[in-house]
Amino acid sequence: MERRLLYQKIKNNTSIARKAPLRLYVDTDPVSRFLWEINRCYCRIFHRFLWTKADPLPRKGPAILVCNHLSSVDPFILAATTRRMLSFLIAEEYYHTPAFLWIFKRMRCISVKRDQQDIAATRKAIKALKQGKLLGIFPEGGIEKGLQDLRLGVGYLSLKYKVPVIPAFVYGTPAGYSVRKAMITPSRSHVLFGSPCLPAAGLSTKPTREQIAEWTATIMKAVNDLSV
Repeated sequence: MERRLLYQKIKNNTSIARKAPLRLYVDTDPVSRFLWEINRCYCRIFHRFLWTKADPLPRKGPAILVCNHLSSVDPFILAATTRRMLSFLIAEEYYHTPAFLWIFKRMRCISVKRDQQDIAATRKAIKALKQGKLLGIFPEGGIEKGLQDLRLGVGYLSLKYKVPVIPAFVYGTPAGYSVRKAMITPSRSHVLFGSPCLPAAGLSTKPTREQIAEWTATIMKAVNDLSV
């Protein structure tokens, strides 16, 4: 009996040790740091983008970065501005692109099924926020759909878990649906960041659909106000 308990204890400790480390910053491990530097060089050479200002995102704690969506390059431009690990919600068909799948997995990005409610993706997003991670979301749900095609998910997550939202606006990235073409097309890309949007204090953790819609509209207005 004692031997069985000892074996179970060793087994449990081993399973804990094998769990993937919680990476919140690109400097957490050499591989993440290397990938961040490669991306920074890529953005500078192909898209003439070099972020020299202070890190625009919170240094710690959960938050949601919300941005318009013009190109497959957008996530790479945004990731080059911060040393926080950005976990993007990415459309399923793009997430499984062979050339980038391993990178998306390492960044703990979340695959989302387009044009339907994806409960599994929502649960992963909630878990990420509870772990103090930084989510990157394109609420338009697809490239070039325009800010009028809103998704209520970002508003729900922010209100439900009292998470700040940082609006951003990318412009100058290569437009189009082709991932490969966008990645190799030179551009002069830019990004602007707005002040954090904070959910009102005292709101219930069970917001109504009307409250979610109103808050989502407020967030997207903050994004639209950054347009040039």
